[in-house]
Amino acid sequence: MKTVLVTGANGGLGFSLTKALLEQGYFVVAHYHIHKDLLESLQEKYSESLYFLQGDVSLESDVLQMKAECEAAGIKVDALVNNAAIDSLSELEDKNKESFLRVFEVNTVGPFLMMKAFGSEINERWGSIVNISSDNTIDYYDMVSLEYDVSKAGLNLMTKTFANYFRQAHVNAILFDWLDTPMNDFTEEEKKYISFVPMERAVAKILEMIETTETGRLELMKE
Repeated sequence: MKTVLVTGANGGLGFSLTKALLEQGYFVVAHYHIHKDLLESLQEKYSESLYFLQGDVSLESDVLQMKAECEAAGIKVDALVNNAAIDSLSELEDKNKESFLRVFEVNTVGPFLMMKAFGSEINERWGSIVNISSDNTIDYYDMVSLEYDVSKAGLNLMTKTFANYFRQAHVNAILFDWLDTPMNDFTEEEKKYISFVPMERAVAKILEMIETTETGRLELMKE
């Protein structure tokens, strides 16, 4: 049974992925930052294959504690999905250093710290790292989402760099188009005019990436 660590597992894509992994027989280490209400709905059915891990991925002390907790529990991670992310949508005049850095810390520094902490173990096990990125990094240039887009562009570069560094692991990124997750603040009326990537297709692509033997890929996925 392979063990997959999913960051940001309590909502949106992370929860859907966690549920699918459990249904397919994986052992899942489900990371959450503050809330785990959705994850708790899976606990009774999957008590033997679900482990909760709490922490802030942007804090090195938290990440090191999460690694130590896994080691103490005898958990060996075969695959890491860096899914946890935030955004900060605003016009230029409303942007500031603090909001910019916070998005960068979670979306770029977080995956860096997780890959640094768990990468050697995954590499030794010939496992996989899947970074959840965005197509905004290659074909969408809007000031409103600047912080998010820059943070994900950095994640793309790190994907290539870590793929070159951990030669036995399979390190890839998926550049998703719009996903209908709680991160979006669209009204139901606005959603009628947006072509979202179906959640089941997004999850299937991540499952494929977990099992791939390729590395260093930045795969675009649109609706």
